[in-house]
Amino acid sequence: MSGSSLDGLDIAYCEIITGNRFQFKIIAADTIAFNANEQLKLRNIIPDIFNNYKNEHQFFAELSARAVNIFLGDNNLSKPDIIASHGHTVYHFPAQGKTCQIGDGQLLADLTGCKVINNFRQADIDAGGQGAPLVPICDKLFFADYDACLNIGGISNISFETKNGRIGFDICGANQLLNYIASTVGLEYDENGELAEAGKIDADLLEALNSSSYFEMPYPKSLDNHFVRKYFVDRIAACDIPVNDKLATATAHIAQQIAAVINKHKATINSDYKLLVTGGGAFNGFLIRSIEEAAQIKINLPAAEIIQFKESLAMSLMGALRLLNQPNFLPSVTGAKTAISGGEIFLPNTKRN
Repeated sequence: MSGSSLDGLDIAYCEIITGNRFQFKIIAADTIAFNANEQLKLRNIIPDIFNNYKNEHQFFAELSARAVNIFLGDNNLSKPDIIASHGHTVYHFPAQGKTCQIGDGQLLADLTGCKVINNFRQADIDAGGQGAPLVPICDKLFFADYDACLNIGGISNISFETKNGRIGFDICGANQLLNYIASTVGLEYDENGELAEAGKIDADLLEALNSSSYFEMPYPKSLDNHFVRKYFVDRIAACDIPVNDKLATATAHIAQQIAAVINKHKATINSDYKLLVTGGGAFNGFLIRSIEEAAQIKINLPAAEIIQFKESLAMSLMGALRLLNQPNFLPSVTGAKTAISGGEIFLPNTKRN
């Protein structure tokens, strides 16, 4: 799994137990960091629905294969039954019926000697859905004890049950904004939100960030990296204020948008609100405290491996469901006309090796 924050390739070796109740075990997990050249190459890919991205598909498959083979060797693990690979999103335009996650599935299978499942999103889009978010099926089957499941990655998203089934949607840009600001002073990220906490909120920038019409749209809805960069990152870049203040303002924006969703949902819950928070943003103490204050809730974080690797776990589950030909998207989440089992399956070509 490679997300919009571009920190690296998240890999989790999972055991999925199916049956009346789905269960999981994360046996090993790690993030294989992208080097500077890999980050630059991924960041500079231009979205273009008419580009077949042949070279980029090859590049990311080779990168992924190296990471998988190193990961298996370092952890003394046997080859898995399947590799469920999300790939790296170049563009996601469900309104145009198009999505692109680079990473040649056949090449990845050949280079690892494993069965590979990828290109999960397109089948849901073909069925009239958003092809996103992916994780709510994991929330439903593995984390049903929580009132809601919030992921704070490059983009934040949430899922929860309603009387009409589980829903889920992207809320706002998150680490993608914060990490961009940190990168302007040579940092990968703002550790624990310390720089943001020392800054002051700029009212004009906060109003600009909160003014997007996206926040008023009904679900199902989803964000793509290009939209976040154009309407949020670029606005931050154009604002001539200190870095600490940019971080403080972006943190306030993220917390306010997340709290707006939580507060609306919380009003339908009769008991204490139990929220699962995962993704890299969960390690940002200042952001978590800002969300707690804005939403008037107490957040108890899960184990670190769940925080960091829940999206990789979700990919493992989606791969297992695809093998069983069971639905791995929820129409109540994506808006698809029917529940589908998405993903292309590739078998390794032993002759290549």
